Amino acid sequence: MSLIKPLLAFFPLICCITAFAQTQQDIPAPSFTQKDTTYWVYNFRQFRDAVYQNDIAKAKSFMDFPFIDDNNEIWYLAYDFNEPLTNKLGSNVKPFTEGDFYKYFNRLFPKSFINCLLKIKTDTLYKEARYETRTFEDSLASNSYMMYVTLDRSESTLTLNLASQPVYGHKEDEDQDGGEFNIIYLFKITRKGHIKLQSVKLAG
Repeated sequence: MSLIKPLLAFFPLICCITAFAQTQQDIPAPSFTQKDTTYWVYNFRQFRDAVYQNDIAKAKSFMDFPFIDDNNEIWYLAYDFNEPLTNKLGSNVKPFTEGDFYKYFNRLFPKSFINCLLKIKTDTLYKEARYETRTFEDSLASNSYMMYVTLDRSESTLTLNLASQPVYGHKEDEDQDGGEFNIIYLFKITRKGHIKLQSVKLAG
């Protein structure tokens, strides 16, 4: 009888603990919601590091394969604008595979792209939604280049516009046909803040 009374005293407490534990299990876990945070900035820096370090295995996570380019413009970069090869493309869309990404990585992201990429101040880009790098000069290619970067929050896109133009050594060269040429990389920012390459466009 002396043992039963203490047990009866603890019984209500045990019931309360059990009920609390059951209630905790019934509360659903809050769903994850990605806000307009700086995570895409962190992801962009990861992309920059991967390209700079020539880490193709990591860089490929920023594209989905096969990559479909309706105008085959990515192949002009891959083929280094070799006319016999680009002429064979015709009007049929040629998927850009993961194997192609490994093979043509350095043409898709050339030295000029990397030089500009390293100069982007992401804090400024995040605050102002735009950024322009300084101008570089390539004496071997006789051209200069820079990059215009635009963040469109309403469309959740990030555009990298690699612009180049000839550097004329003589005044008579200026009369030759040759203006600004642009390679435009359009990235989509996902709801979780990851960036994915959506298209490559050529202009000029």
